Amino acid sequence: AICRADHRLVELGRREMLSLPQSSFALSAPVSAMRGVVRSGLAPRMGVETMEGVGPETGNKVFDPVGFATLGGDETLAFFRHAEIKHGRVAMAAMVGFLFHINHIHFPGYLSPTAGVTFEQLSAVGPFEAWNMIPLLGQLQILWTIAGLEHASECLDPAGHYTKGGTPGNLKFLKNFWDTPGFTKKLTEAQKAEKLVSELKNGRLAMIGIASVCAATAVPGSVPLLANAPALTGPGFALPFGTF
Repeated sequence: AICRADHRLVELGRREMLSLPQSSFALSAPVSAMRGVVRSGLAPRMGVETMEGVGPETGNKVFDPVGFATLGGDETLAFFRHAEIKHGRVAMAAMVGFLFHINHIHFPGYLSPTAGVTFEQLSAVGPFEAWNMIPLLGQLQILWTIAGLEHASECLDPAGHYTKGGTPGNLKFLKNFWDTPGFTKKLTEAQKAEKLVSELKNGRLAMIGIASVCAATAVPGSVPLLANAPALTGPGFALPFGTF
């Protein structure tokens, strides 16, 4: 009798277990559907294969020998693209400033009448030597301006941040600042897209250029094309408040 009772209990438990999946599937169906919706909402916004900047100079494919594009997700890829555009812009400005400097094109008069520093004096020395000749308050003004622009580009539009669906490289409130005449307002969408690709590629070239100048200045002979260039004088790098 005890064995029969145990058998009946086991059979009853088995039936209950067999009945559970049906109810659990019925309950989990909406959850699965919701998961599908959530996953579809998190679909990649950008793929490295579809990013702008691929051309004959990169063999018509993405140049990523180290595999940085495989690190992280969409936010990481957007961060990399934003960093590339931003550093390209800084490098283009640096190359233009460097070319002006080595050709002794400068403003007239004094940079600092108090310290007795003229623009002509700055133009007569190397780029980083010129930085060291700028009075401390002038250096602080430059660094504070850079910090302010960096803070504004990263923090003034949290909802439109490039890691949250915004466009990498978007200058936001600075658009009217760097394009005061409004040249880009007259361009079509196709022309704007072409200009953005040109900016990206020119920025890459400028990064290579300014890195070559710094390397050739710091380590003579490291860049054969710039070896013994008379315009490359002074140290190749500088700390914020001194050279090394």
